[in-house]
Amino acid sequence: MTRLILCLVALFATTAFKASAQVPKLSSNPTASATIFLDFDGQTVSTPYWNGGRTFYCTPSGLTEAQITTAFYQVAEDFNPFNLNITTDSTVYFAAPINQRQRIIVTAYSSWYGSAGGVAYLNTFRWGMEIPGFVFANLLNYNEKNIAEASSHESGHTLGLNHQTLYDADCNFKYEYNPGTGANGSATSWAPIMGNSYGKTLTLWHKGTSTQGCTKLQDDLSILAGTDNGFGYKEDLVGNTTRTATALPMSTTISANSQPTTGFNVSSEINTSSDVDIFRIDITSDTRLQLSATPSASGSTKPNVDMQMAILDSRGNTINIYNPATTLNVAIDSFVSAGTYYLRLTNAANSNVSTYGMLGDYSVSGAALPSTLPVQSMKLNGKANNNNHELNWNIVADEPIESILIETSTNGMSFSSLQNVNSNSTSFGYQPSEKKTIYYRLLVTTASQLKYYSNVVALREVGSKSKVDVVTNIISKNEIALNSNGSYNWRIIDMSGRALANGRTTTGFNQLQPGTLNSGMYLLQIIDGGDIITEKIVKH
Repeated sequence: MTRLILCLVALFATTAFKASAQVPKLSSNPTASATIFLDFDGQTVSTPYWNGGRTFYCTPSGLTEAQITTAFYQVAEDFNPFNLNITTDSTVYFAAPINQRQRIIVTAYSSWYGSAGGVAYLNTFRWGMEIPGFVFANLLNYNEKNIAEASSHESGHTLGLNHQTLYDADCNFKYEYNPGTGANGSATSWAPIMGNSYGKTLTLWHKGTSTQGCTKLQDDLSILAGTDNGFGYKEDLVGNTTRTATALPMSTTISANSQPTTGFNVSSEINTSSDVDIFRIDITSDTRLQLSATPSASGSTKPNVDMQMAILDSRGNTINIYNPATTLNVAIDSFVSAGTYYLRLTNAANSNVSTYGMLGDYSVSGAALPSTLPVQSMKLNGKANNNNHELNWNIVADEPIESILIETSTNGMSFSSLQNVNSNSTSFGYQPSEKKTIYYRLLVTTASQLKYYSNVVALREVGSKSKVDVVTNIISKNEIALNSNGSYNWRIIDMSGRALANGRTTTGFNQLQPGTLNSGMYLLQIIDGGDIITEKIVKH
């Protein structure tokens, strides 16, 4: 017996039917054969699976051409990582293989079914039986975002997804539709597409408990890209190492004041939850470099990615990482010397959601301007010494520093004020109350009220029973900082067991020099006679 999956009951409006505009012919991925057809212009339905087998007519959606276009691009963004075409063109739909296509009818006629945002059968995409799903625009108040959310949701059902359901810690049922986290409308708010996603900003595919039970995790991405549906992921076109980096096409334009500006503007996408895109940029003289990365570059007004950007030097060492806690965009205004640099673009977890399902388009742009920034360089260093954290820094600036604020975080993302220090200070030390990794950065304000963030330093204490404690397991430069309570042999081995470097620690703070390491995972072994302690190290 077929299983009927109902979409979330949403905004129940009594708005009268409105005449529908001309439907634009749009396709998100024309080379893909697998197709989902968003049908906005009305359809006669005759199938034993709906309306008791009685033929009925679905009116057009009642949306304007602009609303249809907005809804289309939002659905296209949700399915952007996959080798799947979202289209509004019936000709494209009928050209697709019958067992790899699905029609979703967006209509203002809902009385034949009842009060629901939409409805679809599970797995019909691959049945080959032309069984449509439905989205009821009149019950969603003709709101294009809600209509797009429902269209992606119902399409998800046809591709094999159940609802993402929420249970409490004791496995008690709370909501059939997971409502997500964060205040509705806030920049980083999140909900699963297969839950209640109408009011949230980041609406993503999710790995969580479903209607199958609180012990059953539904991995949306694995199901969507799985062999049953047959379309998989699109190819990643941007390299994920400095060796395979994509060169940014710099061009020169003349501004309104006749000043030449060299810059670039490119679009790409985060293809998987762990995707890394690295671009190469060559700077020919000392430059003020303005960079920005913005999610949703292909016409969608709904972002699917919280962006993080890092600047790397010519050897691939991280100069700085930028990831604002309360916005999805990244903007950098920094001074750099002539040379080769790399931009590393990734998704980033925030206080509401992990990077799972955070896939989609983004644009990255930059401008190389004459060097006019008052702060030319700023470097924060730190070490854990017994129970104290000791910070020091060096700031090179062309105008006076008005204030220096030390900020701290326990997750590396959400920072809060710790201490204002004298504008002439170059060091700070204190004893943290929390015995865990603490992240530090500086917020520097110049006399002209320009604000700059330093790099982030992570410090943690040596546990009372630990021989050593690695300051951070994720390293960017070719050195490993650790605290040691004695003198021990150490060695670095790769994941195949090959020894790469060795040495001996001293009591206190150490900076191990393992030589040049490529990006990847390594094992740090601390050897005390027959006792070997192993730590995983990740090199960016």
